[in-house]
Amino acid sequence: VTQMAAAGEAPPDPNQGPVYVTTYYEVSPGNTAQALGFLKEYRDAARKEAGVTSSDLLQELGMPSRFITNEVWRNWAAYDAHTKAAARTQLHLKMLPIQFGPPDARTHLAHYVAPGGGAPGANSVFIVSHLDVTPNQLPRLLEIMKPLSEGSAKDAGMQTYQILRQAPGVGNHFRLYEVWASERAWDAHNLAAHTQEFRNELAPLLGTPYDQRKYSIVN
Repeated sequence: VTQMAAAGEAPPDPNQGPVYVTTYYEVSPGNTAQALGFLKEYRDAARKEAGVTSSDLLQELGMPSRFITNEVWRNWAAYDAHTKAAARTQLHLKMLPIQFGPPDARTHLAHYVAPGGGAPGANSVFIVSHLDVTPNQLPRLLEIMKPLSEGSAKDAGMQTYQILRQAPGVGNHFRLYEVWASERAWDAHNLAAHTQEFRNELAPLLGTPYDQRKYSIVN
């Protein structure tokens, strides 16, 4: 039985996927370097596991003691096996004495993934945003996401643009994962009409404040 099924909720189909997983880590600032070592070791081990498509480590700009692992697994069965594997189990034990709180893993299925794009470069900007609305506002959110996704896919400098829908659950929580070729490209995207219109229409629907954070990728 998958670990991702909530109490009283049917587990997802093990063959459903891909599964996008964002896991947040926050440690004492004095232990940032130690945490970075643990997380890099974990990332390298996860990349060798069966069923992994990608596993990346990102560090929050302005708050270097905060990290996320950004992973894609082939299906729920592959991710469930990963949650029981040594790499993740050992990481969580190592992080326990220095963490501010437990790791927060969020699982998603793709709502929209932009085609094309390109590989990140030295000047690329990585953005991870969280948004959620009350369940009764979900139809409206899905409606206003369509022009946002279509416009963003055509923006200059777009390297990755993903709208990910948290699952299992009622489906009203989303993660946006974006990679832009430069600060200039990201700024232009945020000022574009489709982004401005989306943010204006989103504001009255939000269940919590719109959370947008900038990261650098750890090599």
